[in-house]
Parts: sequence; structure tokens; C-alpha cells
Amino acid sequence: MKIAPQERGITVLICTYNSAARITETLQALAQQKIPAATFGVEVILVDNASSDATSQVAATTFEQLNFPFPYQILYEGKSGKSNALELGFATARYEYVCIVDDDNWLQENYLALAWEVMEQDPQIGALGGIGRPECEIQPPSWFKDFAAIYAADKQATHQGDITAGPSYVYGAGCVVRKEAWEKIYKAGFKSMLTGRHGDKLSSGEDNEMCYAFVLAGYKIWYDERLRFQHFIPAKRLTWDYVERIFAGNAESEAALRPYIDYIAALHRSTQAQKSFIWLRNAKYSLQYTLSFLGKTLRNREFFREGETSAIRAGYYWQQFKALVKKEVSGDKSYDEVQAFIGRLRALDK
Repeated sequence: MKIAPQERGITVLICTYNSAARITETLQALAQQKIPAATFGVEVILVDNASSDATSQVAATTFEQLNFPFPYQILYEGKSGKSNALELGFATARYEYVCIVDDDNWLQENYLALAWEVMEQDPQIGALGGIGRPECEIQPPSWFKDFAAIYAADKQATHQGDITAGPSYVYGAGCVVRKEAWEKIYKAGFKSMLTGRHGDKLSSGEDNEMCYAFVLAGYKIWYDERLRFQHFIPAKRLTWDYVERIFAGNAESEAALRPYIDYIAALHRSTQAQKSFIWLRNAKYSLQYTLSFLGKTLRNREFFREGETSAIRAGYYWQQFKALVKKEVSGDKSYDEVQAFIGRLRALDK
């Protein structure tokens, strides 16, 4: 794929699927961005990711009605999966920083200006994240506050600043990426193991995977709570069934990304783990966590009721355990693929 040349500024990248009912408010918030005069350029790229509704048409009308203050374009990616939309968007972006905005994110008016300031201060920051705050369509259930993080509507780390050593990622909503970092991993043959959410499938993790790749490429992951946005959460997502589906998808995604996690951990160790039965060794810990949370469930008499944290985490680790065992049995070669990716990154640095 041909990559656009890089210029000074920020590209806002919106990857969207069937968002005709919500894209207008997202674009309205972007139109309110306060950019200091002559500081940096801004463009907006909206990638319609195989929508079956009128997303592109509504977006085009909204851009026009708003007399949108920044250059914009609407692209279409027919292959579903957020990772595919991201790849097209990054290749098209002409500015050195790319701010990923989900179609239900409403950026605070100084978001881009602050992001520019932070990214300019340290050229080693590969990805920068802020904090989302929920804007719920209805009064959220009492358990919502305990699960806000999975909605990208809560703190991302226990401290601000450099979080490269852990958790080593920021969520995609509001994430600002150094395009140079993306180009480096792309040149090294990075190809996402995950497709991200597509259609009604709730698996995710492609944003985490990109951040893990940046860490292996020598970049920092940064977190700054001055960067704030509202995350609109519709009523249909404020159900316990939705939470269970999110946890199930995240369990599979984390299992798939375990090679990245292990190799990042190895950056802080003098020795690396042997790869023989590596999936089963990871599965052992998932099973231990399953039993631990199951024990809490029984002691606290939660019995898998709605809103009970221990029960759903027991289910999460059980799903993860099964996925890891399946990878061992099938002879999954992901560890070899990530190791080869690291080798190609090192070759680029020579």
C-alpha cells in the first residue's frame, strides 16, 4: 500500500461502522477544536468500514452543513475489521501525528492542541492516550462504575506519564500515534493478528497490539489525563449481556496477544523464556486465576449474578485458558512470528 508523505500537523482518523445515527455529534465536537493560529495543520479522514447504513452520506452532509473548518475526506474500506480501516487511514494520513477518534467520541475542544504539545516534547512517544468520560444515553446500571474501563470511559493507568513498562498500551479511543512509529512497524512487516470489532462481533485488542508493536520498536507509551473526551454509550450497550460478550472477546484477544506481552516482559529480564509448551505455561496461570476468582465467587455467594465482578472474571480467565490450550494443541506459531518481527525491527535500526 502506498503511504502518503509526512507533513507537520495532526490527522484525525475516524474508523466507523454503521454510525449514521451518531456521527453528527462526533463531527460537531471536532469542528469546535481550538487550534492556536499557525501552530500546526489539521485534517480529518473518515473511513467507512463496510457500513450497511447511510454513514458516508450523513457524514458528507454534516461536513457541509458545519462549514467544516479543516480539510476532510471520506474513504471506504470494504473489508470489515477496524485494523483494516486503520491501515487505510494511516497510509492516507499526510500529517506526522494521527489521532484515532471512534465514531462515538466527543473530544474536548483543546484535545488536539494538548496532544500536539505532549507529542512535540518527546520524540520517543509512539502512542499517547487520555481519559474518557461516559455520556450514557440512559441512567447506567449500578454496576457500571466497576466496568467503565472496558467502555473506554475511565482511567487507563495508576499513574500519568510513561506507561511503557505497564500496561504498555492505551486504548484506541482518543489515541494519538506518531506516524513515524507506525511506518516503522509497517516496514518491519507488522500485520495485526486481530481484526478488531467488525459487524456485531465484540472482539477487540487491535489497539493494544499496535501499542505493543511500538514498544518492541523502541517507542514509549504515554498517558496524560489532561486529554479528555466524552464517550457516548447507547442504552443497548448498558446491559449485562453486553459486558459478558466484551469480556469473552477480550479473553480471546489477550490470549492471542500473549507473545507480545511475554516479549515486552523479556525486555526487563536478562533471560528469555523457552518457547516449548509456552502456551500451556501461560494457560497454567490463567487456570490459577480462574480458580482464584471462582473461589471468591463461592465465598461471597455471587453465583454469577448480574454486576458481580468475581464471577465474570472467573469466566474471563476460563475463556482465556481454553484459548491458550487450543493454541498449544494446534501448534500456533505466533511466538515465532513475533520473534521474526522483532528481528526485522532490529535490522531496520542497523
